[in-house]
Amino acid sequence: MRRVNTTRRAAVCDTALTMGVQRISSRAGRPGGSVDRLGPLAREVALPHTPRLLRVRSRLFLTTLGAFLLLAVPLLGLVSQGVYSGIHRSFAERSLRESRLVAVLPPVVAALEGDAAQRAALNPLMNTYRELLGADYVVVTDRTTARLTHPTPSRIGERMAGGDFTAFLRGQSVTETVEGTLGRSVRSKVPVVSGQGRVLGLASVGFLLPRLRDVYRDVLWAALPWYLGALALALGLSLLLARRAQREMLDLEPEQIAGGLLHYRTVMNALEEGVLVVRGGLVYVMNPQARALLGVPAQELPVPLDTLLPGGVPDAGVAVPLDVRGRPLLAGVQDTGDGAQVLTLRDLARVRALADELTQSQRYAELLRAQTHEFTNRLHTLAGLLHLGETREALALIHTQAERHTAHADAVRGLRHVRLAALLLGKFDRASELGVALSVDPLSALPAELPPGTLDLLELAAGNLIENALEAAAGHPDAQVHVLIAADPEGVVVEVRDTGAGVPADLAATLTQRGVSSKGPGRGVGLALVQARADAVGATLTHDRVTDSRGRPWTRFTLDVPAGAGT
Repeated sequence: MRRVNTTRRAAVCDTALTMGVQRISSRAGRPGGSVDRLGPLAREVALPHTPRLLRVRSRLFLTTLGAFLLLAVPLLGLVSQGVYSGIHRSFAERSLRESRLVAVLPPVVAALEGDAAQRAALNPLMNTYRELLGADYVVVTDRTTARLTHPTPSRIGERMAGGDFTAFLRGQSVTETVEGTLGRSVRSKVPVVSGQGRVLGLASVGFLLPRLRDVYRDVLWAALPWYLGALALALGLSLLLARRAQREMLDLEPEQIAGGLLHYRTVMNALEEGVLVVRGGLVYVMNPQARALLGVPAQELPVPLDTLLPGGVPDAGVAVPLDVRGRPLLAGVQDTGDGAQVLTLRDLARVRALADELTQSQRYAELLRAQTHEFTNRLHTLAGLLHLGETREALALIHTQAERHTAHADAVRGLRHVRLAALLLGKFDRASELGVALSVDPLSALPAELPPGTLDLLELAAGNLIENALEAAAGHPDAQVHVLIAADPEGVVVEVRDTGAGVPADLAATLTQRGVSSKGPGRGVGLALVQARADAVGATLTHDRVTDSRGRPWTRFTLDVPAGAGT
């Protein structure tokens, strides 16, 4: 048997996974608009409910307020302590400075040296001086700490209370905070020294602590508006930030985004197809099925598409076969409209297998329809004959049909494979329906054992070639189709001849390509599948025009399957 080498042609099924990209509707113009904005998404995904207090805006507001208070209250305490200490230190320095001024006043020195007139006028003078200084008291004592002056005249002559009364005798000045007769105060004790250098007494200017607290309170009240303004600014910025973040998150809460992402991941991982989302030449989404089909390890995204598919992205809307690392794949591209592309990948071998199964199912359905039609006609004829009482004619019809089916069964018995034999028996009925004489060559025979791949190819080829031959011969005078399926040491051959008009010259070179057919649009699948399966096992499919011994032209399709193919 002659073998003809032909160019391999890969046949594919048009299939692409369409992924819809829907956006959430824009902001509604009334309160509660977020619910309206979530409407389209909520009809597709069950989103978790988020209580109002746990929403982004509330959480960010409360978090900002809590953080501000958590940081501001201790800071306020530190600042207040610093302010209070500064005020206290300022009053202490002021007390020391004013006490030194009082200690060198001539009336004070003269009064302590024994000048009775100066001593009598000293207290009114010190009270006037106290009012000028804004102090709470100015006290002058002798060496025994007996007061010569005091804001309360009845206290004059009494000993000064509280603090250190030895340092001034040594000529040293002391600043202290003590509990005196007027209350707790900060004051300085400065020695009053005569011209000869002898310590005559001490001068003390004091400020009561309540005055310090008043100053401290005034400082806090002055700073409070700034503090509240900073708090209001922080809270306002937090609300603006929350609103901006929520717009960026499509008015979804974090729990809803996480829930939607989990649903998305579940769907992506459950798909049989590999899915890639490509934007700007980079892959941003790749499900596990795509990794398995492409044979790439798990890696962080995005990655350049060129490292996965050397040929780049195919044209949108077209399913094309690709060879990726020696594995045939079917790739389809869908534009999303926002600059991204969804690339779907399928195992081409699986697609072809599914297409073959669909073709076989359609073929069997057509055969069953033809048999049903044939038997229905025979039953109607028998019913009519019996109704007319022509039992002899009825029996003759039954015997004729029985002999016919017996002859058909004998013709395919040598094939020795039930499915292939059943296929040809069905084709006899199909031929009868089309008015074509179908014959099986007596030399048709197959061995009992054939590789599964070879047997599948024989079924696919016989079904498609015989069906095409029947359709080509139908309507012509003396229409005939002749089939030979035989084996020899070199392999198996399937030869189908018909008396039709033959293959048009303009289709002869492309007849086995998908979508090419002389029967019009919507056809051209069967031969493409046969060619693809033949290429997969190393078989060859050819067609030519031959003439029989009577000079009658026939169109012949020949499939040569080498020995061992399909194992």
